[in-house]
Amino acid sequence: MRIRVRKHYAQLDQFVRAANLGWDEIFRHNDFPTLEELDPFAAHRDLLARIDRAFQSKFRKIRPRAGVPLLMLPGWPSTARSEWQRLHCYALVRRLFDSLDFLTQTNPLPTSGTRLIPLALQVCSNADGSISRLRDPYEDFLAELSRADLRRLRSCPGCSRFFVAWRDDQKACGRRCANLVRVQRFRQKTPEYAANRRFRKRTGLDAVRHRRSQVIELHNTLRSNEISAAPLLTPDLTGDEPSRHPRRSQ
Repeated sequence: MRIRVRKHYAQLDQFVRAANLGWDEIFRHNDFPTLEELDPFAAHRDLLARIDRAFQSKFRKIRPRAGVPLLMLPGWPSTARSEWQRLHCYALVRRLFDSLDFLTQTNPLPTSGTRLIPLALQVCSNADGSISRLRDPYEDFLAELSRADLRRLRSCPGCSRFFVAWRDDQKACGRRCANLVRVQRFRQKTPEYAANRRFRKRTGLDAVRHRRSQVIELHNTLRSNEISAAPLLTPDLTGDEPSRHPRRSQ
């Protein structure tokens, strides 16, 4: 079953891992500008080079083509043709990052919502002189979303990176982050554990070492039944015993 899941989500996983290039820039360089904030020829020139190298080495299959300029970038008519592919790569990463940030925030709650992501309509000239539309690589990501269970798209509580959950119970992107999350949860419950130890020491009870979850569930069930079955008692102002029913007014 897991092999089928990995095969079905293999292409989507490529886009998800490409989106995490944004987290790499945030963690290492504290800078991941929007397309409107991007300064490709000065402040962010090195950033574009890093993103482009990552696509060449890791994401060749989804690397955008450089046939047309990036229409969504301010000032694109003055952009040199040699820079077009780098800009396309960065624009894809930025849009993937924003899309997954939205999708992972809505999961696992069954809510609906909308996030506006720019989509470029571009054309190119062919060798025979005809004009055809050039497919935006972001459309391939949307096509993968259409055939996916979006509940499998998650944000890691350990490192914030996006990942595809190969198992339904997968909570983190990898073993290292899963161990980190377990340690954090243990530390959050330290006061509860300490209170339980004090209770056992005071009462002389042994710790439950087998089927602990079943014992806790049974305790909570008995406790809730006891609370729901308890009669509503109201004080009787005329006597010492409580009355089970409110006194009717004369």
